[in-house]
Amino acid sequence: MDIPQPVAEMLKTLRAGGFSAFLVGGCVRDALLGLVPHDYDIATDAVPEEIIALFGEKHCTYYGKAFGTVCVRLDGGSAEVTTFRTESDYRDCRHPGVVTFAKDIREDLSRRDFTCNAIAYDPETGIYDPFGGQKDLADGILRCVGVPLARFREDALRILRGMRFYARFGLRPEPLTDAAMRAAAFRLKAISAERVFTELCGMLTGEHITEVLLTYPHILGEWIPEILPAAAFTQHSKHHDLTVWEHSARAVGIAGPDLTVRLTMLLHDLGKPPLYKTDRRGGHFRGHAQRGAQMADSILLRLRCDNAMRRRVCRLIELHRILPKDMPTVRRLYGRLGEAEMRQFLAVLRADNHSKLKNGAEAPERIEKAAALFRECREKDLCCTIGQLAVNGKDAAALGLQGEAIGHMLAALLEAVITEKLPNEREALLAAMQKRSFS
Repeated sequence: MDIPQPVAEMLKTLRAGGFSAFLVGGCVRDALLGLVPHDYDIATDAVPEEIIALFGEKHCTYYGKAFGTVCVRLDGGSAEVTTFRTESDYRDCRHPGVVTFAKDIREDLSRRDFTCNAIAYDPETGIYDPFGGQKDLADGILRCVGVPLARFREDALRILRGMRFYARFGLRPEPLTDAAMRAAAFRLKAISAERVFTELCGMLTGEHITEVLLTYPHILGEWIPEILPAAAFTQHSKHHDLTVWEHSARAVGIAGPDLTVRLTMLLHDLGKPPLYKTDRRGGHFRGHAQRGAQMADSILLRLRCDNAMRRRVCRLIELHRILPKDMPTVRRLYGRLGEAEMRQFLAVLRADNHSKLKNGAEAPERIEKAAALFRECREKDLCCTIGQLAVNGKDAAALGLQGEAIGHMLAALLEAVITEKLPNEREALLAAMQKRSFS
């Protein structure tokens, strides 16, 4: 492993003090997968007081008293240094009631969730892998350490963590682990919404997310039961060859790694099953974008999603059936959404379309035409918001308008500029305000 110098110095200091010291967990797994670790965990037989004595109090934060964890900061780097431990008596499907310090790295690794996370590394002696994590990584397998159902009974969040590893690294749960994930899924209801949402976001941006969504809809359904009607709902439409859930799962994977866009695609069609109607032309779901936005709002509130992202996802779902045909429509949308969200809106349109049954090039061409109009709008810096008008509220007030009338006047002027009935020039807009004429 290419270990950062501050972390290497920590390992050296612990060994010089007469203690064992291993890098463990995600940093070892990521290095074996050829990825650059973002953080480092060290396991040692030194107890917290001995760790603090070695590095000095000014370099240490002892914030894990219940678990023997000390955050050590040295020369601009940091790592969590934790005493070897065993855990037992899990009482809330999440946290151990009893933590006992151990003296053996194998005992410490045996308490961990998956074999890929139960690999230790000592720069002097190399890899220590008592549970075959390296082979499982090479084989693309996710396997629990010990008895799978026991691992998930201890900590149900491990189920979602396993799905995240599947989505990110392509580690498919082996049969016993897969069966235990499904059997213990009901325990996820005991996990906090914040932790569930964090794991959901982590898996959504993974390269293999479509496979995960298609494999485990009923596990996600423990927290998002609204997806269950979509899982087997045939759309009866010439535009779709997949169920609602298959279409959504494919759309998530097709979309880029933008989390807002992927959340949007995950939830965008949940309004279809409750609104399904059929007639001689086949099945249809009139109003499903609006219903889907309402359902997404409820789901994201339940999951404690931050308000800004929740509002943006709901807006994008509500708009996902709109395909701009001309410059005025693009300008109105750009003015409403802003540049970043407008780009996300176009990404939503592409992902939604590309995950449908391909029946011609009309829709992709219209989407790309809208994207070209958006680029033109930006390049020409066209007026799309009231704030870009060559006049403002003070000008309206000077002509005798008050209160809401000022806002109505500026909105009318903006619409006239967007539709090119008036140029965005101060004299022309002042004259239009005075005459109350916008053409």
